[in-house]
Amino acid sequence: MTALCSMVAMHGSSHGIRALLPVGFDYVVNALRNYKYASNVYFTVLGTSPRVAVFMGGKFFFRTLGFITVVTVVIDNGNYTEVKIVTHTNEFAFRGGDFGASKSYAFGVLKAITKGLGVSPSNVLSIDYMDSSKSTLLG
Repeated sequence: MTALCSMVAMHGSSHGIRALLPVGFDYVVNALRNYKYASNVYFTVLGTSPRVAVFMGGKFFFRTLGFITVVTVVIDNGNYTEVKIVTHTNEFAFRGGDFGASKSYAFGVLKAITKGLGVSPSNVLSIDYMDSSKSTLLG
């Protein structure tokens, strides 16, 4: 447990989500553009095939006494849209973890998309303590 707390304190806490949505790419992009905590820092739609959009947002959490950053990647897969959400708590915000704030923020972004579009996600994968060694799990 001590090693885990040291790791969390040194790198901050992160959470990852991967989900499939039964709606078109443009609808998901517009939903994220309209949710300020998903796109208040940056967003772009890349000129690639398949289409890909990248969003970056931030939000202050009292639980962490600091800001949490979120990066969302949206991929057009024809019949469905794939969404990957990664949140990260600043390592200096609060020593000892973020009390679930990064996970809450990630699911809040997913909920903003699904509630706004009236759809349910499928194949939802949720990854606690996200780091680069777990990137392949998100695909």
